[in-house]
Amino acid sequence: MWGWQGILALLVVAWLLQCAGTLVQIRRYRGAFRELSSKWSDGWMGAGRGGRFLQAGSIAMIVVSPDERVRRVVAITGRTVFARAERIELYEGLTPAALRAEAERSPKRPVSIAMIAALDQIETVRGNQAARASSMPDVPALA
Repeated sequence: MWGWQGILALLVVAWLLQCAGTLVQIRRYRGAFRELSSKWSDGWMGAGRGGRFLQAGSIAMIVVSPDERVRRVVAITGRTVFARAERIELYEGLTPAALRAEAERSPKRPVSIAMIAALDQIETVRGNQAARASSMPDVPALA
């Protein structure tokens, strides 16, 4: 009887550790996201993820300014709760097209997949904003 109780207790402990690890990862992601989104009031921000089941995952967050320059690239890469958000200064100052071309050079890297997904999200948001702006009727100015 002790054997089943011990196995069940180990499973509960493992599940609780997994829950705690998930909370740590969520807090780190939210902190990085909050820091980026509160720093600038203009431009666009996108987030994407990359990686496969047996591969270390990656989350990339990209901020693009209205003048078509990448302001900030932050990536969280790894398998464990020890992965932290790291700024990738190498890509800052590039155009989104140049960053996409750079990421497409190594299409199997999780961080490259995540950056492409983040750039796709930025393009979708910009397209939706442009569509809304063009469909709004012109409002005459008040005298």
